[in-house]
Amino acid sequence: MILMQHGLKKRNRSYYGYKGHILVDTEEGFITGGHITPANTADTTEFEKLVTEGSIILADKGYASEKNRTILANKKLKDGIMYKAARYKPLTAAQRIINRFISSVRYKVEQSIGTLKRGYHFFRMRYIGLKKGNMEFLLNAMAFNLKKEAAMIE
Repeated sequence: MILMQHGLKKRNRSYYGYKGHILVDTEEGFITGGHITPANTADTTEFEKLVTEGSIILADKGYASEKNRTILANKKLKDGIMYKAARYKPLTAAQRIINRFISSVRYKVEQSIGTLKRGYHFFRMRYIGLKKGNMEFLLNAMAFNLKKEAAMIE
């Protein structure tokens, strides 16, 4: 399963509103969970709420922290969180190879996010409030999964 987050800053420009944290199955690309938070919520704090089951958890650099790696170890899950370089501490060659592998599998998440944005117009919240936002996300995720399943049957 893969975790995905939507950033708060793009090209040093701040965006205010909501952020989606999405759990996607890597085998078929179905959305298996997720929720909406205010945009100022840190991604690392939402990690534990998303991780429920699976054998390996693949996540982008937004979830990189020792706390999250400990959570995976305690739940006996394989750590697939991408490594993040720090100032004056560049990534090692092994870490770059691991990041490249994780990136090669995360394309299913990117496809799911892109479909939600383009096909379901989920690039902007239609409603104000977390309850309504979470409901919109869940309805879009259900519609996405049903449409994906129907396409697989044909």
